[in-house]
Amino acid sequence: MNTKDIKQSNRNRIYFYIREKGQATTKEIAYELKLSLPTVTQNLDYLAGHGLIASEKKIETKSGGRNPIAHTYVADIKVAIGLDVAKRHIICTMIDLKGNVLHEIHKKTPYERSDAYFQLLGQTVEELIDSAGQDRDKIIGVGIGMPGLVSHEEDRVVDGRVIDNTGMTLADVAKYIPYKAKLLHDSYAAGYAESWIASDDSNLFYFSLCDTVGGLVIVSDNIYLGEGLYSGEIGHLKIEPNGRKCYCGQSGCLEAYCNARILSEQRDGDLNLFFEDLKAGDKNLTEVFNKYLGDLAKGIIAARMMYGCKIILGGFVGVYMEDHMDTLYDMVDPQSPFGEKGKDYIKPGKLKKSSVATGTALHFVDEFLNTL
Repeated sequence: MNTKDIKQSNRNRIYFYIREKGQATTKEIAYELKLSLPTVTQNLDYLAGHGLIASEKKIETKSGGRNPIAHTYVADIKVAIGLDVAKRHIICTMIDLKGNVLHEIHKKTPYERSDAYFQLLGQTVEELIDSAGQDRDKIIGVGIGMPGLVSHEEDRVVDGRVIDNTGMTLADVAKYIPYKAKLLHDSYAAGYAESWIASDDSNLFYFSLCDTVGGLVIVSDNIYLGEGLYSGEIGHLKIEPNGRKCYCGQSGCLEAYCNARILSEQRDGDLNLFFEDLKAGDKNLTEVFNKYLGDLAKGIIAARMMYGCKIILGGFVGVYMEDHMDTLYDMVDPQSPFGEKGKDYIKPGKLKKSSVATGTALHFVDEFLNTL
């Protein structure tokens, strides 16, 4: 490691320490990171000079003398934007460097493969920025999440049968977005966002329970896509021989039994109303939901046997799962070959909305933080 690398390493350590703690004094940083005071001071000056930290707040002490200055983390010095492009909606989200959602726009707009639609995406991004009153110089990038298998290296949709976007490239989608952009698989983005929050778990399987069923595999804090880019596509696990037809052309896939539309179509496409009426005790909806959970349990057991890690339930349905976990555990536990308890490894997602849009934006937050 050369001198430049050492300086950058020390700077990153100091920056991330303040980011984690929220605020810290110079002496505290030097003590905790085992760095000399001149080294810490030099790097704090650099970070403050670039607006990444603020060094103005004084901390009162009981020992007398001058009160030390606390260096605080500035989360909104830069912002990132995420787009969730789905069959029936567009969600546009702005986050700061801590992942906090600053502003958001939802549009119930049907997807179409047209120049007018791509123009609408660009307009939505600009509308978000204007309504948030945000300085455009702060924007570090716009992530775009879409259904389909996406080659992140090529920024191209390899297989997009869900919304007819096969072969679509970043250049197509971001034609009217004048910022650095990235195209991401929607399940990848949502799982990435959950793993970013659940930083204590380095191995995870993420269930995306949206209008389609997807998944994401995280091993040792790294996302594993597999050789064909479809690792984690739990939606195409066969749970019923000769069962319902799946959009992939096969029959009996988990996708056909656990997509969110199975529930929302019980209430004219309104998933929130489904869960409200379920909570009110509607017997028909209870029967539908129990069938849904029984099918989901089959997929959960399969994922647990394949990966042996924590399982997070996210997506449109995952938002509502917290109140129904005990029922799900009762369906999962009898199927466990090793007597495991579902409560020990199945968790509802922490993100209660816009996980795809947040995850795509986080791509640029991580990129920024890794290149300080």
